[in-house]
Amino acid sequence: MREYEVTLVFNAKLEEEPRNQLIERVAGMLTHGEGEDDKPVAHHWGRRTLAYPINRQTEGYYVLYEAKLDPARLAQMERDILYIDDVLRHLVVRKEA
Repeated sequence: MREYEVTLVFNAKLEEEPRNQLIERVAGMLTHGEGEDDKPVAHHWGRRTLAYPINRQTEGYYVLYEAKLDPARLAQMERDILYIDDVLRHLVVRKEA
């Protein structure tokens, strides 16, 4: 397992409850085991103005996850995130050891 930072920009027009469900759904994708240490840590950056419009949106809701992921599952996880309509952008970065 390697440590990664996964940043997602969600549609800012989502209500709080659907947004929280979506954040939990993505956290489930990033979980690799049942233990408490295996769960990703989500840091809510909140609603921010985008540098440029994405799908006619000028604001996004940012969430940064710190997670331990299996590199072999990383491509499938990114592919699954691409199919979520309310995720405007995502970025996966490996943390330095």
